Amino acid sequence: MRLALVLFFLPGLAYGQGLAGSETVILRVENESIYAHHFRPQAKGRHAAMVLVHGFDGVSEAREGFWARELARLGIATLVIESFSARSVGTSISNQSSISTAQGVRDANAALGYLAAQKDVDPARIGIMGMSRGGSVAVRAVDHRKHAGARGFAVAVALYPGCVAQYRNPQPSAPLQVLVGAADDYTMVKHCADYLQRIRAAGGSVELRVYPGAHHGFDGDTPKVFVPNAQNLSGCLLYIEDDGSTTYAKTGEILDSPAKASEIMRRDCIKIGATIGADARVKAQALEHVKAFLRQTLLR
Repeated sequence: MRLALVLFFLPGLAYGQGLAGSETVILRVENESIYAHHFRPQAKGRHAAMVLVHGFDGVSEAREGFWARELARLGIATLVIESFSARSVGTSISNQSSISTAQGVRDANAALGYLAAQKDVDPARIGIMGMSRGGSVAVRAVDHRKHAGARGFAVAVALYPGCVAQYRNPQPSAPLQVLVGAADDYTMVKHCADYLQRIRAAGGSVELRVYPGAHHGFDGDTPKVFVPNAQNLSGCLLYIEDDGSTTYAKTGEILDSPAKASEIMRRDCIKIGATIGADARVKAQALEHVKAFLRQTLLR
């Protein structure tokens, strides 16, 4: 099956969110099909590329469209994954297990394969970028265990990722940049900062940027608001062990099923409610920091 198909060939898919300036394609992920949006730079030749993974409220012009167009101006092709619509998910804000981080990584790896097959993309220079749950996907995707000998992502950029599930013994495979707001009460700085320290200790290249006063979603268009139904996992920490099992860090319990993990976290660490807030000043700073990082790592 071709990876890019005319939309009316697959009428069973829920309608995808179009993004101005992109070509909407159908991406095959194992036995499923999802939408993705391909942005190409104007210049000719083979380009570096980025897979872009959205957050809890899906694809938007103000965030994913913004980043994809800015990357195109930098000479980077972008494939924006749309993980929700074809799976009949509108938002995961009240249920973060709607589309798991593991599924997000599978989507991202399918997008990596799609981009690597494009004649105008350099397969050795494909990175990944994500926001919120997409940021968690980006962090997880640049571990050697996630590409099993195949070519992996060359670089990762994660905006306000969750860092709830961490490899106890990370095996970093690419440079990583993490951008987070100091006032973020949804994903918070501490878990990620501690995890990044372990990634550095394992030989990884990591850049952490913390923006004073910034909240979750600082690069979007949502005015500062408290979302009372947000499922908040910022108090939870899970370790992914070397054998693939998952352990609840606080007690050492083995989480041998999604149901058990959900039961323990709901009982012990999940809170409800979080603050979301765009900040144009911080968004502009983040853009400059991302561009500088990619020039040093992906475009050199």
